Amino acid sequence: MSVRIDVVMCTYNSMKRGLLPLVLKAIKNYIPLNKLIIVDKYSDDGTLELIKRYFPDNSVVIRTYSNIAYARYIGIKLVETELFAFIDDDAIVLPYWWQVLSKYMVPKIGAVEGSCIQLPDIRGELRDFLARNTAPIKLTKRLSIKQITKGDVILRGLNPVRSVLSNVVIRKEAVIDWRPPIKASAYEDYLITQHVINKGFYWVVINKPVALHGTPPKDKFSKIHSSIRKGLWEGAGIKHAGIPVNFIILYSLSRLGGAIIKLFKNKDIYDITMRLAFLLSLPSDKYLSPKR
Repeated sequence: MSVRIDVVMCTYNSMKRGLLPLVLKAIKNYIPLNKLIIVDKYSDDGTLELIKRYFPDNSVVIRTYSNIAYARYIGIKLVETELFAFIDDDAIVLPYWWQVLSKYMVPKIGAVEGSCIQLPDIRGELRDFLARNTAPIKLTKRLSIKQITKGDVILRGLNPVRSVLSNVVIRKEAVIDWRPPIKASAYEDYLITQHVINKGFYWVVINKPVALHGTPPKDKFSKIHSSIRKGLWEGAGIKHAGIPVNFIILYSLSRLGGAIIKLFKNKDIYDITMRLAFLLSLPSDKYLSPKR
């Protein structure tokens, strides 16, 4: 009997982002789907109608004003299959997505995370894609926060301990007892990753790109606005994720330094905008998502 999996997707006016039809079509064609679980923040742009058009018989929709951390928690609680996937509403899985990721879901592996091609930078990413697609598949382990040093945080940020949940297969057993802290909003990816590792499972990342991720290119004003919003949200949320304070300080300053270098080297104003917004919102909870 072939394995089928549930897919959890969190949505909010996802039609406006422009990729949802392609995302749904890819899930329908390339994932052995048992049930599509939608946790939706009261979309009013036709998102749910489109989902029902693609999956009239095997989709479940829960509507809530919960933040992203609690929305993922709700989705996990509705999973019926031994393995399930988080697929973001802007992540288009490629035809071989399931074939590649499922191969590594052996005992003691709690999650297999797929690499992506980022859509806004498609030209530069394509060169990287061709190089990585012809190279042998390699696995990288995410680490426990207890395994990294201050030097790691300065050089690599939180990447070694924080996953990307845009396209990932997870063992239900590894997360079914996870519950986000009361004020958790941003950094739910870090919280879920650490929970899986703390339960004795491995979280691995595949270097082979198996999905397209991101949004179509925006105009300059929209990109600045998005950078500010993301920075404010992440800055307000990071202190509620259980990350050590000294790591938060080092992470904030090192990322700001990197953004300054990018500003002068590449005239990239978006990263510096996000990092400044991040620092401004650190002391406050004002920009957290609405409470659950």
